[in-house]
Amino acid sequence: MTTLIPKQKSKKPTSVRSRGRVPHVPVSVIAQRPDDRYYSILVPAVEKTDPYITIVSDARKDVLRITMVCVSIYEGYLFALGLPSNFPKEQIIVFGQDRARYIPCRSCDYGEKLIYHYELTVPADTAIEEYQQRIRNDLNDHFQLDVKVEQLSIVTNSRPITTENGESVELIWEDQKTMIMRTKGNQIGKLVY
Repeated sequence: MTTLIPKQKSKKPTSVRSRGRVPHVPVSVIAQRPDDRYYSILVPAVEKTDPYITIVSDARKDVLRITMVCVSIYEGYLFALGLPSNFPKEQIIVFGQDRARYIPCRSCDYGEKLIYHYELTVPADTAIEEYQQRIRNDLNDHFQLDVKVEQLSIVTNSRPITTENGESVELIWEDQKTMIMRTKGNQIGKLVY
């Protein structure tokens, strides 16, 4: 069964030039591309450009190329988990490491060092779920993370309830989709360049 590929929205949409050309792919990605037909690469972003994600098939329609340009670690996982790019950062929990390493402030001193380019090529008939799993595996292996989405019950509100003995508080709970990032095992995640 083949799954149709949805159109992806980037944080800052860039117009695709005439004749079907995709936005500029950074030189650091092109220079690292192997001769193999199917591959994945992850390189630190050197060039300063607006972040975007493209999914294109080649002229023969037999290779699908997924390119993520200038994305932080959590943004790569959002795409790989099928979550929207505007997923609230407050709903991301980071265990075992400094939160700013995975969800950097783009204007912070070391924020730019934690921005990456990623590219994956797969057969054109690859289902969305398959290539998203491949991206998750690549990110997990590279950053030594285990990332999952879970429904957590959280307190969203409270209101006072009067009882026979006095006043108590009633808590109102709600289920909320949460992304949980954990370092693998007992080791602290290292950023590998």
